[in-house]
Amino acid sequence: MKSKDTNIWLFSFADLAFLLLIAFTQASTIGKTPVNIGEMKIPKVVDSPDIASLNQQKESYQLRVHRPSQDKPNPFQIVLFIGTEEISSSERLTAVKLKSRLYGIKFEGKQRPIVVPDEFSLSKDMLMAMSIIEKVWAEANWVTVNRASDIDETLK
Repeated sequence: MKSKDTNIWLFSFADLAFLLLIAFTQASTIGKTPVNIGEMKIPKVVDSPDIASLNQQKESYQLRVHRPSQDKPNPFQIVLFIGTEEISSSERLTAVKLKSRLYGIKFEGKQRPIVVPDEFSLSKDMLMAMSIIEKVWAEANWVTVNRASDIDETLK
């Protein structure tokens, strides 16, 4: 009897279907709160003469995630920029201090900071930073829409 490898795709498909079945049963929302899945889009930055840097004098914040070390165990740092110039940076922060600082930034009416992880930072620290930002700016994902007929005619 000759063996043929032409039907090997069938086993791969069955394995994939089984893994999807396990994933969907674990993500069930019956009797639980729905699972929120995060997505992070990282743009590719290329060096090109057609691309010019933004020269706005706008105030913005970065949340840098560093690799913890023996002398600096706290991974988080908030950095203030005006345009492209770094104005000030905080000392390294714990997650609790980071959360209180971010509430202060939000209370001042500033935009949410951009998360900038160090190449050697820990994934759990980056995910913690993103989670804290999402909790502080929770309403940033909500939009109120009014029907045009509900708007007062005197406002036009």
